[in-house]
Amino acid sequence: MEEPGAVGFSLGFGTDNRKLLWLRPRLGVTWGGHDHGDQLNLGLGMTLQPSSRLLVTLTPSFDRTFNNAQYVTTSDTLVYEPTFGPRYLFADLERTAVSMVTRMNLTFTPKLSLELYAQPLISSADYVTYKQLAEAQTFRFDAFEEGSVTGTGCLDGRTCRDDAGTRYVDFDDDGTADVTFADRDFNLRSLNSTAVLRWEYRPGSTFFLVWQHRQAERASVGDFDVGRDLRALVGAPSDDVLILKANIWLSL
Repeated sequence: MEEPGAVGFSLGFGTDNRKLLWLRPRLGVTWGGHDHGDQLNLGLGMTLQPSSRLLVTLTPSFDRTFNNAQYVTTSDTLVYEPTFGPRYLFADLERTAVSMVTRMNLTFTPKLSLELYAQPLISSADYVTYKQLAEAQTFRFDAFEEGSVTGTGCLDGRTCRDDAGTRYVDFDDDGTADVTFADRDFNLRSLNSTAVLRWEYRPGSTFFLVWQHRQAERASVGDFDVGRDLRALVGAPSDDVLILKANIWLSL
């Protein structure tokens, strides 16, 4: 199978980091040959330092990717000579992701400090068109028309999806599915955060109190909706870990 080339560029700059607010915007764009796919990346780094004791950094980012050759699976049903027997299934994938890394360092005294880290992430993946590689050593595909589900397969198309999220593919268009698999559409919502309190209670001896919070949920949706996914993230399953650690300096 051929792998088309790509061309892209990235652009970024930063303001004066000696100022109260330091900005670092960036832009990245990639174009794939033979309609292989495109990618857009936007980001903005923001650092606020109102005093020598407090440092806050926010890094929001937006990624939009289109890939028209996302591998899905391989099927040995109905021998396909142009690819030496197996059928290699792909899809057009539209993926969107938004995240924001947040960091805060707060120094109360030279011996007592607090560090905070958090990264909320919302991502969607929409598999738009399913297809198979048309011939070995090419980048050509045979796209499956979307139909509606019947009792044994698809009507008016060679692929369809039922309400349970099962994808049916009918290679020879005879109304009976030749292969089935779980539809690949998904949404991911996650939040990872950590807080570390550090106290040097005597020279060389340090006490750490660490709190870790992990929250994640995956749903078979596919479309991108910030408001809906943020609301879902609030009620997503979570894990919390509390860690105590002490370093003791022994002077001999």
